[in-house]
Amino acid sequence: MNLFKLYSRDILGLGVVGFFILSILGVIFGTIAFFNYASGNTALAASNVHLALSHIIFVIPALIIGHYINRPSWVAEVDKIKFAREKQ
Repeated sequence: MNLFKLYSRDILGLGVVGFFILSILGVIFGTIAFFNYASGNTALAASNVHLALSHIIFVIPALIIGHYINRPSWVAEVDKIKFAREKQ
């Protein structure tokens, strides 16, 4: 594994964090939609449900990318590169 793959793995990891943040926003919008629906404001509830569904979808690419970057061969090579850098 060269340094390009190492840094691309780090950038993909940051992408996973961003996707999970967006999916958490979807959960927050869903709870807001529930409270709007419970209070009788169905128009605002429908808008928030649309936002919630469009944000919760982001959990799928986060799981796929997270599975891709946590392959045992990549993790072992990254540890080897970091150990070699510490020795220098």
